[in-house]
Amino acid sequence: MIKFYLTTIFLVYCFSLTAQQLVRPFILVKADDRAGILQKIEKQAWAKDTYSIFIEKIQPEVKSHQTNPEAFLKGMPFDWAKVQKGEIPPFYKTIHIQNGKPSNLDNATKEEWKNGRKLIRFLQIAQDCAIAYYLTEDEKYAECAIDILNGFTQSVLQSKVSDWHGRGGWLFPDDGFREVREIGVKVPIIYDFIAEYIRKGGKPYDIFQKSKIEFPQEKAQQVFRTYADITINYGHIGSNHPVLEAPSLVYNALAMEDETERNQLLSYFLTENTENQDALPVMANNYKNEGDIWPETSQYLNGVATILTRLMLVVNRYDPTLHLGERYSNVLFALPALDYLVYPNNEIIRWGDGKRHGKPNYSSYEDAYLLGEMDEVDKVTNKFGPLIQRALDEGKYGRNDIDAVLMHGLNLPDTTNAFELPRTDKVDHAGIFLQRNLTNSNKAENDLMCFVGGAHMVHGHAEGMNIELYGKGQVLGVDNGRGSYQQDIHENYSRIWASHNSVIVNGSSQGEGGWANLGINKVQLIAMEPKPMQKAVSPLYSFTQTSFIDDKGNQAEARQERTLALIRTSETTGYYVDVFRSKSNLPNEYHDYLYHNIGDKLTFLNKNLALKPTPNRYMSNGNEEWIQNKKYRNPGWHFFKEVETSLTYSKDVKFQFSIEKLEKSPIYMKVHMPGFDNREYTKVMAPHTFEAPKPYDELPTPTLVVRKKGDAWSSPFVAVYEPFSGNMDNASIVSVEKLEQNGIYKGLKIISSINKSRLVQYVITQSKDEVYQDKNRGIYFKGIFAIITTNAQNDLQNVYIGEGEKLSFKNKEFFPTTGKNSIFLFDIEQ
Repeated sequence: MIKFYLTTIFLVYCFSLTAQQLVRPFILVKADDRAGILQKIEKQAWAKDTYSIFIEKIQPEVKSHQTNPEAFLKGMPFDWAKVQKGEIPPFYKTIHIQNGKPSNLDNATKEEWKNGRKLIRFLQIAQDCAIAYYLTEDEKYAECAIDILNGFTQSVLQSKVSDWHGRGGWLFPDDGFREVREIGVKVPIIYDFIAEYIRKGGKPYDIFQKSKIEFPQEKAQQVFRTYADITINYGHIGSNHPVLEAPSLVYNALAMEDETERNQLLSYFLTENTENQDALPVMANNYKNEGDIWPETSQYLNGVATILTRLMLVVNRYDPTLHLGERYSNVLFALPALDYLVYPNNEIIRWGDGKRHGKPNYSSYEDAYLLGEMDEVDKVTNKFGPLIQRALDEGKYGRNDIDAVLMHGLNLPDTTNAFELPRTDKVDHAGIFLQRNLTNSNKAENDLMCFVGGAHMVHGHAEGMNIELYGKGQVLGVDNGRGSYQQDIHENYSRIWASHNSVIVNGSSQGEGGWANLGINKVQLIAMEPKPMQKAVSPLYSFTQTSFIDDKGNQAEARQERTLALIRTSETTGYYVDVFRSKSNLPNEYHDYLYHNIGDKLTFLNKNLALKPTPNRYMSNGNEEWIQNKKYRNPGWHFFKEVETSLTYSKDVKFQFSIEKLEKSPIYMKVHMPGFDNREYTKVMAPHTFEAPKPYDELPTPTLVVRKKGDAWSSPFVAVYEPFSGNMDNASIVSVEKLEQNGIYKGLKIISSINKSRLVQYVITQSKDEVYQDKNRGIYFKGIFAIITTNAQNDLQNVYIGEGEKLSFKNKEFFPTTGKNSIFLFDIEQ
């Protein structure tokens, strides 16, 4: 029984289409769009080429159908003898049951989808043929499409829809989630393109009667109705699932011939929520501000915005009075996220289960542009016009599918709005704050970029306050990423603390509650310059200071603060400063600082720092109980191999990561850590990093672990990271010296050799409202972050206050301008 939750909201939701019956097709394109599309194919080379390839590709299938329709149709994966007798549903299989309940909460297995993949292939042939009929009006294409649609209709109606509303389906009783996305979504499109052929008397070939029959219109309507119902009354809310299922709802709703029923079903996309399906206002509520993105990881946020944009365009064309492009423009502005959240080598910043490689769906930019045009929203067309043109100019977007021929191919107006990556950006829901410094040379190997972040979300990781570092054309300081779901390494390493560049407290940092029991607090911003998307005060420097509460489980109970600075010293050189403070409320506390860098090896450069094998150092939790998606072997460091540890060591330490197997010249990451009491240094080989450049995607990841017994607040973890290339003597940093006041860490004195000249930089990093004063050096600073740069003769070159009230050096005082907290001054008179 099909059930709908029609409320009074629908009764006042007006559509403007009552005056006349629409002529099909009208879902993706309209009947009267055809002339313009044919003109596009005639006059635009890309459209002509794409169309020609499309038509040529379907010829073998069309010929096979024409030669022997019965044999062709029997290739569809139904048990036709049983379909004819109506004995059992053609695809039915036993639902996975455990303890009396369905247990397979993910998709059906690959083997179980063998027939599904065959069926999808036939439906795609039918869809392509239906489109070819629309464009050519050649009935051989319509004949192929209608025969497949009829065969599918007659067969699917033999099945019983599952009564498991959690994830049930029709042909696949325990995988309706995939069924509506890959099967249900295609059927109404086929119908829409050949409906006029049916209206004119077109008939399908029936393999049982071995002749042509009347198209079973009412049965087809029942199929559309049922697939819409599976979306409305089955599945889960509170994630991306409603969005992924929404195309099936919208397209099947629009395939209904009764206008009242069509609009009723469509209301479940536009206004009506059920316990199994969110409507557009709920989905769009995730985009409260312009620039907000879907609150999951990169591959999911990209798909969600793409789907919603297409559906808004389709429904807006059906009823232009809705003005969905204007009403929900914030959804559109989420589309370019993967054009912005990238390193200079075009790899994506990584959080949670996010992928390293990927790109926006540029066709969705054209959907957004069309919505902006329809609703006369200039900020939308002004945004997406340049983005489309850039993608075309750079060869990232080829308009090389039939969808583009049907719907796109805009003549863009001339524009001066060039695409430019901002110095800083953020991902609110992931607690991410990123910094970049690009050179005028446009060479990715000279650019610098980093980010800090961490938060809980669907597909998020329990990672703490994590960082990634980029240098010399590669992401060097890496997050592990993810491989296949449900594997030991994924659940007990990749998605928990030890695989991240973070700090583990008391060996017990972990997630708790929320999605998959991986809940953590969100990284909070204390200070940042420049603020996200804002103009920087300095072309050379930027910084963030963030905080994090590690209080899940019951053995960490820590507060943390991290200052991450990007400091450029020339067109080709620069470094990062990382200051991580951590303090637990519990007695006998200890803190472990982790840093993973792709490469061949990690070398300790202090000759008097001896390491000894400690194979059991991180194994205490290696055999803890593991319950998939619920309980883990936290913090995951039992995966570390080749573990070697020093005795307690208080002097300054230098390390070097070597990356020598890339096709280009070797890359190195040199690390300076000023010495503090109660430090133990360990090097390990961590699991390989997913999607790292070859061969490092299969090799272990050299990793540094530094343990501080007692708190790490007044004496935090401090590291200076310098990426460089060529040979291992090319580093520009000569020395790093810590600055202290009354035994409390305040900053660093860093000396570099730049173009054979000495550059001296005092990098002051404090917590909020603190003061550093060194009378011998003539330094006073009240604030969070500042840099004083001199030459070898101690002549002042420039000063930078990232966040502060007053900075003094020798006889000179510097204050941010009224109402501001930052300043940069250079070429200062002596």
